Amino acid sequence: MCPDNSTILIVDDSLSDLNLLSRFLKSRGFKILSTNNGLRTISQAEKNLPDIILLDIDLPKMNGLKICEKIKSNSQTEDIPIIFITGNLDLDVKIKAFQLGAVDYIPKPFDPQEVLARIQIQLKANQMHKVKQWQNQQLKQAISQQKIIEQKLRKQQAQEKKANHQLEVKVAKKTAELVHTTQELEAKNQELKRSNAELESFAYAVSHDLQAPLRSIKMFAQLLVEEYPELLQAQPKEYLDYIISGAEQMENLIHDLLAYSRAGKNQQTWIPVNLEDVVNKAIRNLNAMIQETKAVIKVGKLPTLMVNSTEMTQLFQNLISNGIKFCTKQQPVVEIGTIPHRDRWEIFVKDNGIGIDSKYHNQIFQVFQRLHSEDDYPGTGIGLSICHKIVKHYGGKIWIESEPDQGSSIHFTLLSQLPTPHKLILETTNK
Repeated sequence: MCPDNSTILIVDDSLSDLNLLSRFLKSRGFKILSTNNGLRTISQAEKNLPDIILLDIDLPKMNGLKICEKIKSNSQTEDIPIIFITGNLDLDVKIKAFQLGAVDYIPKPFDPQEVLARIQIQLKANQMHKVKQWQNQQLKQAISQQKIIEQKLRKQQAQEKKANHQLEVKVAKKTAELVHTTQELEAKNQELKRSNAELESFAYAVSHDLQAPLRSIKMFAQLLVEEYPELLQAQPKEYLDYIISGAEQMENLIHDLLAYSRAGKNQQTWIPVNLEDVVNKAIRNLNAMIQETKAVIKVGKLPTLMVNSTEMTQLFQNLISNGIKFCTKQQPVVEIGTIPHRDRWEIFVKDNGIGIDSKYHNQIFQVFQRLHSEDDYPGTGIGLSICHKIVKHYGGKIWIESEPDQGSSIHFTLLSQLPTPHKLILETTNK
């Protein structure tokens, strides 16, 4: 079978050979372009960018070797595989053809079945090359996202240092133990900066070196408020409340940053997973929130796909919780369903919430993007970025359809079956 929409350009001045190949390959599902002229061949290649070219050598005006040279010297057409089909059996000509970039050389008279087999081999190789290019692009995007995370973290650390300084000035000697904890936190922050070279060491530092000091800051600040109420009036008390609130926000931010850094990097082999089981697990995890808001969750028929169960649970849990959280004036209703396509599934999570203006649709999947204040709707602005990263990891797309006061519908796509070349590259990258 040929890849969908594969186009073959056949170049031959023998009308019988041209017609034979055209009829045979059309019957196998290929789209066929043909010409018997060198200049028209180059024009056709630039205009239509065929998936493969079958090229004769002995052509009038411009021979096949010259045509091949011109096609390979053009940045638009240099990646098109060229297979020579010719009655010219001269060894020097054959060597020259491969030196110019040909991928195969078939002598005339030819067997159409053999030509088909060689075409399929080259199309498959070209497909694997494109998958590898896609993987490299994903890696570049991941590195870019990592740099953004590091910049945001440094900014958050600077804000925390300023808050610690204010605490030292206002509570002076009474906060000696708190100051000591803050100094430890600053030392750990320096260690975190040095470890930002690799994403995994970054995630470890966040989870183990930051959360404990933050809990200490929060605990000691609360102890000061509880044990020295007569000394902490007006402004000092207000500053301590800021410290406690800031520590809680920092804890949430660290948790979400850690989740973001790990999203789309699960090293487990992808296996068949029933998405209905995944959604049910996400609903169980959100049971307290659902009970509190009396939310209604409607789940349609969902497919079994090659995915990682943990990542899919996180994806659906984030989308369902958003649908519940951004619906404060009525009973939340969240609907989950699918739209099948030829080679992929389109899955949607629809709610009856506050909706989002179209001018913000391209922003909400970016890291730290918030459209509402922390007081109105709590959160760090990372949840949808995690969803975006997971979907991209599977080669899918994610987008939103929404209008203010009309609810929102988040759509994303997943391949019906993970391509073999894609999986092999992922497994090699993870080793």
